[in-house]
Amino acid sequence: MTGGSEDLERSITSDGSPPSEPSSVPPEQSPDLVQTSLDDQEILDLNRRFAEVRRSVGALEKVLLQGPRKYSRRDLAQRQDIPERLASVYWRSLGFTPVDEDTVVFTEEDAYSIGDLSAIVEDGVLSERAFASITRGLGFHMGRLAMWITEALVDEAKHADGADDAEARQQMLDSIPELLETLESQVMFTFRRQLAAYAARAGSEVLHRDTDELFPLQRAVGFADLVQFTRLAQDLSGAELADVVGRFEAVGRDVISVGGGRVVKTVGDEIMFLADTPEDGAQIAVSLAEAITSDPALPPIRVGLSWGSMFSRYGDVFGPKVNLAARMESVARPGSVMVDAETAAAVTQALPGGFSITEGEDVELHGIGTVRVQEMRRDRSAPLDMGL
Repeated sequence: MTGGSEDLERSITSDGSPPSEPSSVPPEQSPDLVQTSLDDQEILDLNRRFAEVRRSVGALEKVLLQGPRKYSRRDLAQRQDIPERLASVYWRSLGFTPVDEDTVVFTEEDAYSIGDLSAIVEDGVLSERAFASITRGLGFHMGRLAMWITEALVDEAKHADGADDAEARQQMLDSIPELLETLESQVMFTFRRQLAAYAARAGSEVLHRDTDELFPLQRAVGFADLVQFTRLAQDLSGAELADVVGRFEAVGRDVISVGGGRVVKTVGDEIMFLADTPEDGAQIAVSLAEAITSDPALPPIRVGLSWGSMFSRYGDVFGPKVNLAARMESVARPGSVMVDAETAAAVTQALPGGFSITEGEDVELHGIGTVRVQEMRRDRSAPLDMGL
């Protein structure tokens, strides 16, 4: 039983490294002590489920990895001419546990993938710095996508079939092989479309003159935050809380996309977005406040919006305007959108009469100082057509 458990743990890690938690048995309990607390039928059921999970994970890993692990980092260097340093950086940047130079971890497919990217570094097309940055981005976003997909399938099994958590996870494991080809094609389609959109946006920046080299991008940046989420989290079950967060993110992403913006990131009860013009930023901010505050399934939100120069790196944006938007969101009233005076002027100039802006008040913002913050509401601008 112990040996089989260790084998299963290794296969579940999918990176060949020793698991961080070798067993679900607490360290002060031995397997024998655990088994004495179970009757014969419970032990049979546990062994059956263990064997079923092991078969499912093994079959899935066989499909996903496309071959056995056969190379160590030393093997890659000697047989595939891939520098050990780059193989190590690649593996670590993807988010996998580092392994020593003689541990057999890599498959034939791994060798091709690492070799393709490292060859670009060796040829001088990419620097090691860019190599590490790109692989970190791949690891982070593909890891998040993998988690999202597996949890979506678990959630579907619970809602559609009434399965409990363990049964739902087993169904997820069994369903992935038949979905894999479609999921892979969707990943590539989405990546290409997103890359085309970002390349076009970057191309438009080439035409800009008098750019601030420290903060070269002119953007509207906003933060939207659910009010009293911490208190709500104490009153709901895990599933109920997940439903609230999922609903918030779904509505938020729809509004931002239809409004011509982009989601930068979400962190539980907060969503950060960008827009290319002050009027688009204003439309998104006000629409978010309207849509979410009027949704009976969600608490109201507060929004901070700022227009100005910023810097983009690692899929995120940085700069004083970003900090300002975040601070204004923290002092906004429930259901309101707060802007600074410069943003208010930019919105008014871009879309006269589209939004009304209050006179505002001077507020001390942490780490920034005294800022005149003003509330922005819809005036003559038409609400977003969500197409629903």
